[in-house]
Amino acid sequence: MRSGRHAADDGSFGRSAAGSVIRGAVLIGVAVVVGFVVLAAFDPPATRTVTAEDGGEVAVPEASTTTTTPATTDSTAPAPPAAHDPATVTVLVANASGVPGVAGAITDTVITPNGYQTAAATNADANSATSTLYYQAGYEADAANVAALFNPVPATAVLAEPYPVDDLAGANLVVVVGQDLAATVG
Repeated sequence: MRSGRHAADDGSFGRSAAGSVIRGAVLIGVAVVVGFVVLAAFDPPATRTVTAEDGGEVAVPEASTTTTTPATTDSTAPAPPAAHDPATVTVLVANASGVPGVAGAITDTVITPNGYQTAAATNADANSATSTLYYQAGYEADAANVAALFNPVPATAVLAEPYPVDDLAGANLVVVVGQDLAATVG
């Protein structure tokens, strides 16, 4: 090797540098994808604060915003269903607490005064320590609104078989009152 010369004149330095640039760009792309995956997996759920019937404030989880997005996005995607007029929504309250009369009391003091149609209060098929508000497809927003009427706020879930009661009585929403909500009825 002669003094002042650092590379061969055969173009190998250019090929080597181009290969390094490509490997670096691929590595950065992989790091960005991994970063998005990690952020999506560990991002805490959003909440909103609503005023409860007693005047206190309750934190209610927002609907999940974590979705799998296709390579191309469509800005005309349908919006989530809006809440219906309460007068057109039928709510069935089912007692799963083991405390007699709780379903009827909640129907009379929480559901009816807020303008919802009601089915006759009933008993759930099994007792539960915690309450759950089940909703028919398309009634997600209504379920969130009714759940916000309670403290503690019950979990919400899609109504699916096996149903928590023998007869849905045409209800769009089913509030299964567990021991947690039964303790608040006085």
